[in-house]
Amino acid sequence: MRRIGIRTSTLRQEALDALQTAGQLGFDGIELVVLDNDLIRRWQTVDGAADIRAASDRNRCAVCALSCGTYRAVNFGEPEPAVRRVGETFVGNCLRACRQLGGSAILLPHFDWVNLDVSPEREQWYIESLRRCVPVAEETGVTIAIETSFTTTQLKRIVDGVGSPLVGSYHDFANTLRLPDGPVASLRSLGAGVVRIHLKDASAEGTNVPLGTGRVDWSACRQAIEDVGYDDWFVLETPPGDDPVAEARKNLAFSRDWLDGAGR
Repeated sequence: MRRIGIRTSTLRQEALDALQTAGQLGFDGIELVVLDNDLIRRWQTVDGAADIRAASDRNRCAVCALSCGTYRAVNFGEPEPAVRRVGETFVGNCLRACRQLGGSAILLPHFDWVNLDVSPEREQWYIESLRRCVPVAEETGVTIAIETSFTTTQLKRIVDGVGSPLVGSYHDFANTLRLPDGPVASLRSLGAGVVRIHLKDASAEGTNVPLGTGRVDWSACRQAIEDVGYDDWFVLETPPGDDPVAEARKNLAFSRDWLDGAGR
């Protein structure tokens, strides 16, 4: 079922306020951007997650994902095996916290826009560590979505190498403008390997801009989504501007029209 969410950073609000605002605006969910590992530890328990769950129910706005920014320091391309093991534990904790909050995916970011791909050796480390995380993903029912600067070719090798429907790509239309094949061909190539989608647009200079005002070919992206059969969350990662609520309302309207076939 297609649902539209928004990131807490896009609203410039913390979790509880963002759930209330998003619910009032008519969003289906919130992607919680978390940079505090203490919160991840807290949210793994029923009591620790209770306030978020209550706010989610009260505002009829789900937690659709956790965006786990501190993964960058312990990512699966790190050369030290001990660091990667810490990363695997961290990912397991994020999966359990997401489940307690009622969410269904965690975002793991890895970006290097200068080099794009990691070496073949590091690619294999990625596959091996993600495989070791799969049992916790299966236990919790939470998907691992990696959002990277990797080329589509490398990302597809990683996703296919892990071989689990619970590990895939967090596809971002604006980010993939910077790849050789762009957002449409990348989405088609990854196919079922796309497990989440960020709605974001970018100018010719690479600056994030309101949806429909940048370089993304929204009509072609919508057709690609139809063709690959993607039918899950679309999460706004749009610039908050001077008035984040007004911007969110405008971008939500664009997203609904676009999904209905009326957008550009």
